[in-house]
Amino acid sequence: MNEFDRRSSEPARAAWLYYAEELTQSQVADKLGVSRSTVIRLLRRAKESGLVQISLGVSSETFATERDLEDKYGLKKARIVPVAETEEMQRRWLGQVAGEALIEMVKSNSTVAVSWGRTMLAMADSLTGEAPTSNMQIVALIGGLHNASRGTNPYEVAEQLGKYFGAPARALYAPVYVKNAATAEGLRGDSGLSEALDLARNADLVAFSVGALSDEATMLSLGYVNPEERDFLAARGAVGDIACRWVDSNGTEVEMPDTIHPIGISLRSLRKIPDRLAVAGGPDKIDVLRASLVGGYVTHLVTDEASAATLLSS
Repeated sequence: MNEFDRRSSEPARAAWLYYAEELTQSQVADKLGVSRSTVIRLLRRAKESGLVQISLGVSSETFATERDLEDKYGLKKARIVPVAETEEMQRRWLGQVAGEALIEMVKSNSTVAVSWGRTMLAMADSLTGEAPTSNMQIVALIGGLHNASRGTNPYEVAEQLGKYFGAPARALYAPVYVKNAATAEGLRGDSGLSEALDLARNADLVAFSVGALSDEATMLSLGYVNPEERDFLAARGAVGDIACRWVDSNGTEVEMPDTIHPIGISLRSLRKIPDRLAVAGGPDKIDVLRASLVGGYVTHLVTDEASAATLLSS
């Protein structure tokens, strides 16, 4: 392929918009006038043809840091990505390496539970090529958000993984939080939701991110936790959420307001899942990421260099 062909090819154009201009896959699709699935195929072709070569500049020092994290927190495996210049690029790098970790961890005839969020979606988006396993099941870990943007829909990440692995995907068709206990119990008693929850509890592998107790976090910025509820949680030592359940610095679940009743598996159930992949980074998530490690919720970790250094120094 000559240089003109390279520049004018659709894979190269899609790759430029995605990697250089940092557009999302949906935005690239709009620019090119194609579907998002076509964009995924174009990006895959760009990688496979050598148009795109990704280098994260990993050094031997990085591998030593990964080993130190494994030793300090009793992890089976830790992976570190460089600190990116933008949040969007950081999510992509975290998602890319998380996707690689997921591929190594999954086995045929297994069930994978997954939470939602932009980092989880970046992981799902990164998966290309032929799936290495068969006869799998994918299930959402928690309910979702009604006014969902991309990444916070309860079904989206599970659906993406299901498409890649050629596996059925189950969602929890319910809000992540409901306002009263009776409604929560009624939802949990629904046969379809109950079956999905049982499937998640008995998963072989779970992939999740964590959220900070800050006004910029998804749960607060979208109004699913209001200022009064935030203050209630903060007064009880909450530093963030794991699977939308709020924990203190030791990873212990704190008392929640009477107006917050989660729809999803409990932290006790999450901790019983054999392999637990946490994917998160950034200074705002350090406290809750550390809490998830100290609390024993994580067996496999993907984070950035700066977060890793902070986790080791504390």
